[in-house]
Amino acid sequence: MTRQNLLDKIPLWLRPKILAILFLIIGQIKADAQEKSPFLPDSYTALQGDTARMRFLVKAIEDSLDKDQLTHILDWSRIGLAMAENNNVDTMKGIFYFDIAKAYTYYYQKHDSAIFYYKKVLPYFPDKMRKYNAFSIREIMDRYANLGNKDSSFVYLDTLKALIDTMPDSAPRKISLSLNIATVYQWFGMYRTAVRYFQVAINGERKNKNFPGLGLALANLGLLYNEMEDDDKAIKYSKEALIYLENANMPFIQTASNLSEFYTNKEQYDSALVYYNKSTERAKKINDASSIVTNKNILASIYIREKKYDLAKNIFDQNLDDLTKTDNKWDLCSTFLNYAKLDTTLHQYERCKVHLNEALKISKENQFLIQSVIALQELSTIHAKTGDYKSALQYHIEYMNLKDSVASEKAKADLNDLEISYKTTQKEQEIALLKKDNDIKNLQIRSDQRLKIFYLLLSLFLIAVFSLVYYQRNQRSKMEMQKIKAQLETKVLRLQMNPHFIFNSLNSIENFIMQNEKRLASDYLNKFARLIRMILDSSSNEVVPISKDMETLQLYIDLEQLRFNNKFSYNTFIDPALMGGDYRVPSLLIQPYVENAIVHGLAHSEEEGLNLTITAALDNESIKYVIQDNGIGREKAAEYNRRNKPYHKSIGLKITEDRIRIFNNGQCKNEPVKFTDLYDPKRNPDGTKVEVNIKAL
Repeated sequence: MTRQNLLDKIPLWLRPKILAILFLIIGQIKADAQEKSPFLPDSYTALQGDTARMRFLVKAIEDSLDKDQLTHILDWSRIGLAMAENNNVDTMKGIFYFDIAKAYTYYYQKHDSAIFYYKKVLPYFPDKMRKYNAFSIREIMDRYANLGNKDSSFVYLDTLKALIDTMPDSAPRKISLSLNIATVYQWFGMYRTAVRYFQVAINGERKNKNFPGLGLALANLGLLYNEMEDDDKAIKYSKEALIYLENANMPFIQTASNLSEFYTNKEQYDSALVYYNKSTERAKKINDASSIVTNKNILASIYIREKKYDLAKNIFDQNLDDLTKTDNKWDLCSTFLNYAKLDTTLHQYERCKVHLNEALKISKENQFLIQSVIALQELSTIHAKTGDYKSALQYHIEYMNLKDSVASEKAKADLNDLEISYKTTQKEQEIALLKKDNDIKNLQIRSDQRLKIFYLLLSLFLIAVFSLVYYQRNQRSKMEMQKIKAQLETKVLRLQMNPHFIFNSLNSIENFIMQNEKRLASDYLNKFARLIRMILDSSSNEVVPISKDMETLQLYIDLEQLRFNNKFSYNTFIDPALMGGDYRVPSLLIQPYVENAIVHGLAHSEEEGLNLTITAALDNESIKYVIQDNGIGREKAAEYNRRNKPYHKSIGLKITEDRIRIFNNGQCKNEPVKFTDLYDPKRNPDGTKVEVNIKAL
């Protein structure tokens, strides 16, 4: 019977009801299919309500990340995000954005996409002490480092540095973030600073007696010293690390293997074999094929130096046969390079060329720069030995170009590393002086002298190094040098302002002391110390978050209120779009204008109801500040200064205008600084309004 015949037998009045029932059944089947996703367990579908299901997904994703089972992380996170958006639950939105970013980081390894989603997490967790805020900033820093974007990576690195400075040394989050910061500095070749942050983590783990974590930190420091070509320190820290890593298989295997390699470099083969055996025994125990291959290459290198050439050749042949079946390109490239050393020793030059060309091909495809340099150098040498001078010259030219490029990057990293070391030393010394010295005037003199000496020496040293590097680079390096010079000029301008501000503040404290106002002097000194700390924290950065800058400015105004006996009130308004976004500005840029409003406008007025108003808002692609007071006005202030300070010459506003001009660099369409004299209805002076426009960054 056909479907048409069956339909004809159904009465007309019953057909609509049957069709309606069929549609309901089909709809329910589709809903059930959507509800019960093939990669979610039955316990999920049995839950009632979106809240319970979101919590289930958060826990399931967390467990999967812990177990390194990442297959379904992205799909689960998107399901959770959709529910969070439907229910408008901001906290859950931020968590699922974070999990999406994790999937792109560790499963798909798409760093650009990961950065995009990590940034979306931040508005939902504005508190910098919250886990998701700190960890998102850490991940953004690491991902930019993976992409080789040093400037962007260091913006978020500076944020983390400022965050951990407020934490105790034993805080687990400070220890974890210090390791991340050290790794980024190591990635960009800034070894001195990397050592400092590894030591922060090591000291914290020692205090907490967290021995597995201590072992990992020590092992990383040992690898860093190996990169610095200091095998003695590399061995020292790696041997200590091995003690704490006894119960952690993979770190133990890798660290023992590193020690074997370090001792081989020092031609101490008995010690090298001891640690080779430790690493290999543990690798065989857990069936870690990759580590076994790496260790065999180390053993073969030992055999070559001991002239056991047949044993070394057998290892290389077996490794090549095993590695060509895997994706382990690093060990494959290393095996070809080590095999080439054996070929050279045995005068097997044609076979050596084949192995070196294979190593060069793999290193170029995978951007193994050091291996490429080694392969090119050896190819040039081997072709020269076989009389092929034309090919030898070509390989030598390519080798020199790549070597110069690597050396140039290392020189820049060393220079940045030295600059950070100077600034870190300076900051620590300044904080120590402020805490220990009770003689305010002597403190001012010493601080000024030390600041001038440090900045003079640093400037002279940087100029000397830049000059030396400049003559070693080719024509293409000129633009980079001009950029660095412009950055240094901006720093010098900023540093010229700080002594002027500190001098005025210390004078105020001295006045309270002279007037025997001990309580006020103590309050002022405490706030002053906090303010100096914040200024020193910001001094190593070109720009700071606008929220932090406004916090510093408010502390300065509090000090001025105390200085002038609360003679005036003040109000601030910051555009929520600025506070909620990732906007950064030059530190204390508008402070001189605020100081002028207080000292020259409000301080000399005898009127009641004196007020200072500060606003900051987005204006197209610019940030607009407005500083307004109802003091005596600029004309009367100038007249007062002519009578009372005839020889005083202020350079604060000139320096600030130079800072604005350099920062904007012609990219701000609005007028940078605008002064407006205010009058009451009777045309009497009624204060001043200053408008400052800078580019939004």
